[in-house]
Amino acid sequence: MKTRFELIIFDWDGTLSDSVGLITDLMIQSFLLHNVSPPSRMEVADILGIKLSEAFKILLKEKDQNASELIFNSYIELYNQSSNKVKLFDGVELGIKELHRYGYKIAIATGGGRNYLDSCLAQTSIKDFINVTKTSDDCFSKPHPQMCNEILNELIIEPEKSIVIGDSIHDLQMAKNAGISSLAVTYGAHKQDSLSVYDALDYMDDANMVFDWIRRHG
Repeated sequence: MKTRFELIIFDWDGTLSDSVGLITDLMIQSFLLHNVSPPSRMEVADILGIKLSEAFKILLKEKDQNASELIFNSYIELYNQSSNKVKLFDGVELGIKELHRYGYKIAIATGGGRNYLDSCLAQTSIKDFINVTKTSDDCFSKPHPQMCNEILNELIIEPEKSIVIGDSIHDLQMAKNAGISSLAVTYGAHKQDSLSVYDALDYMDDANMVFDWIRRHG
């Protein structure tokens, strides 16, 4: 089947995995455990998608830097206690398997670490349908285009035959930096008004809409 795109590069948290709420809650809780004023939910949303250590540096700016390592470690501990709670958005499992059946190459580019992503994927039924994964342990953090560039090189696919799908401004900026089209989802970290400056092809309000858009336009 001839298609407009050959490669679909998905973000993980907030795009395929329904994890933004959990991550936000745990980040706020990690600050409170050390009696440090926590970031707002909007402030957390703004750093989702970039490397975790860099994200915490941003959140801790102008706060108690002496507690930074303790807060970071508390978040890791809290997350590990919740690591069996991976939940894909409705429509993702069927959608990924359908893309694979139609011959698309499927990749994941995430600001999470390697162990984190591998552990998450191991809890799902889509692991074997993903061709390439890149994490912030493998590459520069988003919005640097390295993740996209390495995926393109490994799969030998041109940028114009690829599309990035993500919920964060960092996902869309990464796509733009790599010269790749993007599709924005508005059910994760950022809403359409924040995402609209990055020239996404369209905006999706739920995961089922993403796969329907690919069926019609991809």
